[in-house]
Amino acid sequence: MRWLLLLLVFATASYADVTRKQTVSSQFMGASDGTTIEYYSGDLHATESTMRWTGGLMKTATGGKPVDSRSIVRLDKQLVWTLNPKDKTYTEMTFAQFRDMMKKGMAEAKTSGDERPDTVREDMYTWKVEDKSEAAPKLIHGWNCRNVHVEATGVNKADSLDKVIITLDTWNSPDVPGAKEIADFGLRYFKALDLDQEALTPGLQQTSALYQKQLKELMEAAKKAPGEAVQSLMEVKHNQLKGPNIGKEIAAGAANELMGKLPFGKKKAPKEEKPEYELKVKFSTTTELTEASTSAADASKFEIPAGYKLKK
Repeated sequence: MRWLLLLLVFATASYADVTRKQTVSSQFMGASDGTTIEYYSGDLHATESTMRWTGGLMKTATGGKPVDSRSIVRLDKQLVWTLNPKDKTYTEMTFAQFRDMMKKGMAEAKTSGDERPDTVREDMYTWKVEDKSEAAPKLIHGWNCRNVHVEATGVNKADSLDKVIITLDTWNSPDVPGAKEIADFGLRYFKALDLDQEALTPGLQQTSALYQKQLKELMEAAKKAPGEAVQSLMEVKHNQLKGPNIGKEIAAGAANELMGKLPFGKKKAPKEEKPEYELKVKFSTTTELTEASTSAADASKFEIPAGYKLKK
C-alpha cells in the first residue's frame, strides 16, 4: 500500500537517507499484524519486519508466534537478499529471478487458499461512488493530515444481494520528510523489475485486476489530499452467496444411497434451502506511519551481516 500511495507524490532526483517505521495489518489468505522499519539510501533499500499471523495457514505454520525477517534490495547490483535472523542464513535472487517468483506467486494466489477466489468482473455490477471524507484536518503523530475517504459500492445487475464494497480511507500529509526520495526509488525499482507497483502488496495485484476502473477512480480521489499516507486503509468486501459445505453434501448423498438400498428405505427429497449470503473481506491492508526521518542511515543495514551463510 505504501508503494501505491507514494507514487501519487511527485519524485525528484535529489537523494537523502530516509527511515520509516510503521505498523501494518493485513488480510489476504490469512490475517497478520506487525511492525516494519524501512531504510532508503539512493539505490539501496532495507526492511526489518516483525510479523505475527493471527489467522489462516500461516498461523498454523508459525504457531501464532512473532516472526522476524529482513530483506535488502540493491538496485546497483540488481539483487534481492532475504535474511533469516533466526538461523543466520540468507537467500540471494537476481531481479529476473525475483520477478519470475512474484509472477508465479500471483498466479497461484488466484487459484489456491482457504477461501473461494473472486471470479467477478466489475462490469457485472452497477457502481456508486460516495465521498465520506472528513473536511477538518487532523494532527497525527505530529503531522498535519487531511482525509480522503471514498467508497465504491457495486450491486450485481442480476442479483441485488450480491454486492462489492471497495474502501479507501487515508490521512495524508505533505509534511512527512523523505516522501520524494521513497517515491523515486519505487519508480526505479518497478521499472527494473518490469512489474506493476501492486505486485509488491500481497493480494493487491488480484484486486486491481478485478476492479481496475474503480481502484483507478479511488486513487484519483486520493490526490485531493496530497502527501504521504500517515494512516491508511484499503479494503475490498464482497457480500456473496455462501459456498457449498462439501462435507455435508457428501454425508447426505451417502445416507440417501444407503436408505435407497434397504427394503424399507426411501430416499429423502432434497430440502429446498433459501440462499444465504455472507459479507467476506477479500483484501484489506491497514498501515500507520509512526516515525519518519531523513537522518543518515547505518550503511550496515544494506549489507549481509557477518556470520550469515548463503542458503541455496
